[in-house]
Amino acid sequence: MRLPITIGWKGAAWFGVTGLLFAILLYLADLGKFLSSIGRADPVLFTIAVVVGFSSLLVWALVWHRYFRRMEIDTTLSRTVRMFLTGHFLNSITPLGQFGGEPIMAYIVSDNTDTDYETSLACVVSADILNATPFFTFTLGGLLYLAVFGSIEGLLVDIAILSVLIVLAGGLVAYLLWSENGVLGAAVNRLLTAVGSRFDRAESFVRSLKERVDRIEEAFQEAGSDPRFLLTTAGVSHLAIVAQIVSLYFVFLSIGLEPDFVPLYLIVNLSVLATLSPTPGGSGTYEVAFSALVTLFFPVELATAVTAAVLFRLTTYWPGLLVGYVSMLTLRSRPTPDGAG
Repeated sequence: MRLPITIGWKGAAWFGVTGLLFAILLYLADLGKFLSSIGRADPVLFTIAVVVGFSSLLVWALVWHRYFRRMEIDTTLSRTVRMFLTGHFLNSITPLGQFGGEPIMAYIVSDNTDTDYETSLACVVSADILNATPFFTFTLGGLLYLAVFGSIEGLLVDIAILSVLIVLAGGLVAYLLWSENGVLGAAVNRLLTAVGSRFDRAESFVRSLKERVDRIEEAFQEAGSDPRFLLTTAGVSHLAIVAQIVSLYFVFLSIGLEPDFVPLYLIVNLSVLATLSPTPGGSGTYEVAFSALVTLFFPVELATAVTAAVLFRLTTYWPGLLVGYVSMLTLRSRPTPDGAG
């Protein structure tokens, strides 16, 4: 299966940034203490954390499958899971994460279901919007809880402001993509017209691009045309965050901590903002933010906080990369006539 992806020197640079962040974090935490803390983790409890954490990826894959059925893309649940995990792997080695990976994920779907690229792109982006929603609904809910029953100050104020801005921006983007008013498509077409007017020989090329924009716009309008479906599917995606909270609980138990629910809830949801960084999969920045939040909510050494961060990523993120790579190897360019594979 050939994929349109190259890393390039910029991508390599961001991998370098990731490595540097890890090196600094481990240096500050004391590498010896970190390794000792890792070695003391209970393997049984950690295995439970891995199983529960990995289930969050399967929930997100289920959201994809629901969207495929909604858009009449013919594929099995097994193939959907493999396509999702392949996309997860590629997103994680692509700088800018979702921003760089979504078109590639859409290509995977198109190439493996015999579906046009426009419909595939609308499905992937729409499903991932719903999969991202719980992080921010849970985050705002947690911050509201702190405002009512606790206090919000310092870093949490900045996180609250950033969360609100992201929710507003994301909501606007989702509305423009799914709305039938055609504002977004019209704006893109005007831009293409302006660009085409400067180049005499670009008329046919610009016309072709406009036709593709129109097809993509129609696909997104169809993807967002059923509010009840959007609501119920978003409800399903919230189960993934519940699984991550449970996974983190077992991670803490494995290293000898018995946390309350509220800190677990807040750490899982607040740390996700760090995945919006340009590093591949948010790696490096995520572990730094996660460790900082652990020390904010628990009186533990930085080495213990880093241990929790690394172990948590080993339950909810890194296994998906390994399985995603294997899944990519199993996908063919087209499914067999009987739907096998």
